[in-house]
Amino acid sequence: MRRDKSKVDLESDIDEFIHLAQRWSVLHERLLNTLSRLPDEVYQFTLQNVSFHAGQSQTIQVEAINKRYMIILKRTDSESLIAHEIAHAYLNYSKTKNKLDDQEEEADELRKSWGFKKKQLCQTFPKGCLNCFNPHCLQSKARALR
Repeated sequence: MRRDKSKVDLESDIDEFIHLAQRWSVLHERLLNTLSRLPDEVYQFTLQNVSFHAGQSQTIQVEAINKRYMIILKRTDSESLIAHEIAHAYLNYSKTKNKLDDQEEEADELRKSWGFKKKQLCQTFPKGCLNCFNPHCLQSKARALR
């Protein structure tokens, strides 16, 4: 079941930079697509516990942090990667802990169970991956975003 993306947009804690900046509109769309596809229990957890912010070099004043988890997104992040990061929060793993392989595997398995497929690496890896948003990949959609 997919949720209505306009409702998801209103309910979710997405920073104004992602909402309003034209160059982040593709990420905003991918974020809404991801949130609209999450299982209901995970979606409700995300609404209550997760805020999403742009990965931009900036200084912001924070009066209070309302959410337990903050996910910092880059403009090139895929729906699969966003779901993977939500899985970490859902599994109650913070980024301050040392990442262990089993934590990564568990988050990855959860992402897969939600129906998010990982992008396949292209032959030019580590420069990029097939059908990705990496600006260094010759087959990338990111070239159209420049």
